[in-house]
Amino acid sequence: MAEIEFLLPTVQYGNVKVRATPEELGIDSAADAAAIGTAYAVYLNAFQQGFKRGAAIDVDIDPTPAVASPQAATQRLDENLKPRTVEDVDTEAEAKAILERELGATTAVEEYENEAAIQAAPWNSTVDASPKPWETGSAPVKVAEIDWS
Repeated sequence: MAEIEFLLPTVQYGNVKVRATPEELGIDSAADAAAIGTAYAVYLNAFQQGFKRGAAIDVDIDPTPAVASPQAATQRLDENLKPRTVEDVDTEAEAKAILERELGATTAVEEYENEAAIQAAPWNSTVDASPKPWETGSAPVKVAEIDWS
């Protein structure tokens, strides 16, 4: 069974990949290039119209973070509990637990807990901001003089 795959452009560097059989696209055979091109153009046109309509809808999001697992979310909904907030979670302990569970004997790097190490990071240092020779407007230095006559 043949499968056709094509990309639908959305926003810059964003695409939607569509995989379908010729029958799903209403084409008799994958060998008919003109039919595939027509189906793609129609599909693309409908997709772009739908994308514009969907992008115009004003959507509000809940500012609370997502719950870690679907089971926990279901349990919280069953118990009529409010979603967890950042203040409710010990993020460092959870991060260390996830690292240990997923990577085994790996431990969290402690070097960034030291304030001196954070201040010594290269992105926190100052840069020599003295003007470059081409920025000062001074005359260029004569290196050589050639007589072409």
